[in-house]
Amino acid sequence: MRLFNLFLRRAGVQTMPAGIVKKPAVSRLTLVCSRANMGQIRKTLYRDFGVAGLSVGSMQVDRAPDPALVTACVTVSCPDDLKPALMNQARQLKKLEGVRDVRWGDHRHIALN
Repeated sequence: MRLFNLFLRRAGVQTMPAGIVKKPAVSRLTLVCSRANMGQIRKTLYRDFGVAGLSVGSMQVDRAPDPALVTACVTVSCPDDLKPALMNQARQLKKLEGVRDVRWGDHRHIALN
């Protein structure tokens, strides 16, 4: 391997260090909200997060134990410098009509508070 690297250096080719691929920062929020208000909550979420500079990657809506409620797992692409904006948006979501709970983490796993 050192011989091959020596050959590349003499040929003028720069080698790239392995394993320095940076993954985008992703956060997950789980919303518990009323089934009747889910459409309006979804529109508000996409609009407000977009205005704040956050990108909603996906939203999975699933049933909750109570038939009147649903859980929505929202995946958000959020660079480290926009974490305060994400926290602010999560606080704003709690104030929307029909939202019962907002937790960090996937609804299939333990919520990270």
